[in-house]
Amino acid sequence: MSYTALRKQLADSLRTAYQLEEDDIATILPEKEDEFKESEFKSKFLELDRDRIATINQKGKEKFEQGYSKAKKEVLSDLEQDIRDEFSIEDDELRGIDLVKKVAEVNGKKSKADPSKLSEDELKAHPSVIKLLNDKDKTFKTREQEIKEEYETKLSSFQKDKQFNDISKKALSIFEQMNPVLSKDPERAANQKSILLNDLKGINFQEDGDSLIPLDKEGNRLEDKHGHGINFEQLVKSRAEKYYDFKQADQRDSPPAGGGQEGGDPRVPKNQEEYARMITDKSIPLEERQKMKEDYKAQS
Repeated sequence: MSYTALRKQLADSLRTAYQLEEDDIATILPEKEDEFKESEFKSKFLELDRDRIATINQKGKEKFEQGYSKAKKEVLSDLEQDIRDEFSIEDDELRGIDLVKKVAEVNGKKSKADPSKLSEDELKAHPSVIKLLNDKDKTFKTREQEIKEEYETKLSSFQKDKQFNDISKKALSIFEQMNPVLSKDPERAANQKSILLNDLKGINFQEDGDSLIPLDKEGNRLEDKHGHGINFEQLVKSRAEKYYDFKQADQRDSPPAGGGQEGGDPRVPKNQEEYARMITDKSIPLEERQKMKEDYKAQS
């Protein structure tokens, strides 16, 4: 792919994902290939990604604080209305301590003391007020916990998305080195690559420095049938081989001139050793290896 075509795809991605203007894109992705510096592009791209994640986290924090304030107001408002209903108080303007005093006044008809003259401490010691305050605390704490859990869930989701963004980049780097056969149309090729990424999205990973350790559903290290741990590169390659064909190597051993069957198919192994080598050669497309297996069995 030419630098111009590659730059266009990268520019479209930066414009969509980071809302960058053309002038800003040009500062990290120059139009002339000889002006492009890989280290500078990588540094500025990572800086853009950090800013994007910081913005997401800040928005999550602001939303939590807004939800917290709103919940507090709703809980207090609902509690005050419950108090009015419970004690048949029709004055909707009474709030906070004034409403509590009115409750004490209503209940004070059964007491010799004049409720309107009670001190704030005496009001707080009143059984009815204690019950109302306890109910308020329980309701508020429940709502507070709900909002906190919602915030933590969304924050965890943001962090997981960021991790998978890094995983995708590493997986595609390994995948492209395997020389996959993809559509020449960029959009179709991107859709074909998404098959592998969606497959990897269902797997959990543990970060170990710059390495990624694949985990099973129980959080244990993924292992092969011999009990050996599977590393990230092995996982990507094994998953890719389920969905794609790969281009042949540019050069491959040819049978000796004049040897074997004259005019025979060079893809048909001549002996067990050659068969074992060729059937495990990943540079030979899967369909050809399957046919090779059938032909060799027929020849044996």
